[in-house]
Amino acid sequence: MPRPAPYGFSRQVVVLHIPFATFLSTTGALVRVLSKTLGFRATLEKVEIVSSVIATGAGASRVINVRKGSATGTIIGTITALLADGSAAGIVKVGTVTTAADVNSLGDADTLTVEFPSGGTVFTAGTFDLVLTFRSQAQRAA
Repeated sequence: MPRPAPYGFSRQVVVLHIPFATFLSTTGALVRVLSKTLGFRATLEKVEIVSSVIATGAGASRVINVRKGSATGTIIGTITALLADGSAAGIVKVGTVTTAADVNSLGDADTLTVEFPSGGTVFTAGTFDLVLTFRSQAQRAA
């Protein structure tokens, strides 16, 4: 693999669409991305959701976990989509990233999973985009 370069850091933003059908219309456990290899060393800096379609549903809520590894891996980021977060298109909500002991750092071969644990209250309409911001050190050829 390439080695780190002394040129500072860059940031990559990954956006995942969270559609109403399947992910917000149920309370069952689901996986949106399973064991995706990034292919570069990175640190998860921020987890956000952005409403793209106005949400409805009395008391609606859905937890989204970002895991290092498979669907049972270590949770490195989490956010809960609430009805109020989708009350208008474009609302941005920031979640929590676990930074203790650099657990949010991913190596070249580490994988990333985005999962919805069972529980919550169903939405009757609405969609969100999950925005993951990664920081990585610039690399140069080995």
